[in-house]
Amino acid sequence: MTTDKSKPVPPDAVRVWRGYRLPALPVAQFYSKLGTVFVPATVLMQIEAGLYSYTPTVPAGLDGKPDSVPDETAILFWDSQETYWNGFTTLAVRTYTLTHGGVYLTANNQSRADLPVLFSGSLTADQPVYLFDKAADWMHGAINHLVAGRAANVDPTAFQIAIAKVLSTIQKQVPLDGAIACIGNDYLVYWELGPAAPGTPTPPSGIPALQAAISGWNQVFTPAPTFLPVGLWDEWAGMDVRAGSSFNMQFTRRP
Repeated sequence: MTTDKSKPVPPDAVRVWRGYRLPALPVAQFYSKLGTVFVPATVLMQIEAGLYSYTPTVPAGLDGKPDSVPDETAILFWDSQETYWNGFTTLAVRTYTLTHGGVYLTANNQSRADLPVLFSGSLTADQPVYLFDKAADWMHGAINHLVAGRAANVDPTAFQIAIAKVLSTIQKQVPLDGAIACIGNDYLVYWELGPAAPGTPTPPSGIPALQAAISGWNQVFTPAPTFLPVGLWDEWAGMDVRAGSSFNMQFTRRP
């Protein structure tokens, strides 16, 4: 599949996913199910529902990752929130949604996706925020992604306050095309979209400042542009997914 031309969409038209593997599912099987079912199916079953970009990452299995940090993260953009909600009027989207229970912890919203609000200086657990109120196209940009855990000697409130302070600085001082963050009681996930500046030796980034404020485990990912070579009805072994995999899926959007 090939991608299409860039078209910016609103910063609030994104679902921010934080997924936790079922404890009974060995991590190797988790990778297999992501590569043979969930990542490609998210693209192929959601294009006609209006999926605009999809960037999944797999921290599961990385050395030192706390269990409280998500095993998979993703941002899924649509052209609007209305488009996302309208997808549930279709059988394909309802069917795809029901498959999650065989892979992820879904009871009590342990694995969840949420829509963001504009960051205004403070954070609430499990409420994603976007830092820049401008449209962008995340499929066609350079993305960096930070996943971090709260250190055991830092309480959740102090963790949220420290991260909110850094996000305020990023919002005011770092020239990015987009930034999305979500904090839990025990983790932080953060994505940033760099400006199109070919040849810039040191692109602007808020990640070093966030890392400096975190005393716990953290990892930075650079999602790789990735194309699917098949359709829903082709014979195919699936994608190679392993610890640390991070993809910026490339596909042709619906007209």
